[in-house]
Amino acid sequence: MSHEALNPIHPSALPHLDPVFVQLYNDNVAHTPSGPIDLSILRTKYSVLYSYGTGPAPDCARIYDAQVPGHNGDLISVRVYEPESPGPWPVHVDFHGGGWGLGDLDTESHILKHICNKANVCVIDVDYRLVPEHAFPIGIQDSFAALRYIHKEGAERFGIDPTRISLGGVSAGGNIALVCAHLARDSDITVKLIAVGTPTVDNIASYKSASEAPWPSMQEMEHAPTLNWARLKWFDTLKWQSIDAKGPNRESQLGAVKWYANLLDAPDFTRLPRTVIYTAGCDPLRDEGEAYAKRLIEAGTEVIQKRFLGVPHPFMHMDKDLWQAKEFIDMTADHIKSTLHA
Repeated sequence: MSHEALNPIHPSALPHLDPVFVQLYNDNVAHTPSGPIDLSILRTKYSVLYSYGTGPAPDCARIYDAQVPGHNGDLISVRVYEPESPGPWPVHVDFHGGGWGLGDLDTESHILKHICNKANVCVIDVDYRLVPEHAFPIGIQDSFAALRYIHKEGAERFGIDPTRISLGGVSAGGNIALVCAHLARDSDITVKLIAVGTPTVDNIASYKSASEAPWPSMQEMEHAPTLNWARLKWFDTLKWQSIDAKGPNRESQLGAVKWYANLLDAPDFTRLPRTVIYTAGCDPLRDEGEAYAKRLIEAGTEVIQKRFLGVPHPFMHMDKDLWQAKEFIDMTADHIKSTLHA
């Protein structure tokens, strides 16, 4: 299987894109030749995929890696960002993006440095395990296990205030944060805020083509740059291939998926934390993220929802050039600061 064509930007998406992004894309990646997808190679390059548009980030007082218990007690890594101020600090727990099969502790490091400094919080980034080596929903299972540990042991282990927690992430990481809000509520873990960008919500395995999806953004942005229907299906196939096709583990693996395949199927939308959901105008996932925001509002949750026009799915990584990315980072940090320092 090959990557989608990178050159030129598809005519259907071009009129909707900010000319600044178009120039940035054309100058840096539009002439990259397409080729076969090699997961191992893609993983080594993923965290610098958008570095051509990434601006400098401020230093934190201290950054270090540690290990915490993940699903079933297996140790996973986290990266801790400490601000200059004395602790105990409020804590923002981040889950990186990458379609469940990509991403690591470098993927959103520049955004997290900004959040640490601008919001004056400790940030803990969770390096959950990936598909297909581990069965979906391992990312959710590891991340919630890490959250439970941070809530229970974080005061002593990381110098944080466990009564002031926010969760966030981008793309698949945004999905994880939204799911963890439900799980935290049901486990009496108080989370003050969820702040996510361009989250995945629906189960696109239900649709054979973009035209079958109920979201206009899937058809309008079927050929969008950086994330389109073809790449979404590639990620989705990777996710479902992580579950055994047959054998003794298949039934328990499928049982663990629950409503996580489509967050709109969650059984209870009440009593969830204040939630910030940012979407991108030129993202196939735009409408499902906004549909989730509407579902929260209908259940009585306070929601801030904004669509950033003219930009594609991973725009927040391009803060060197895009005002939308700078605003995404600043607004996210502002919401975290005002909520956790209230």
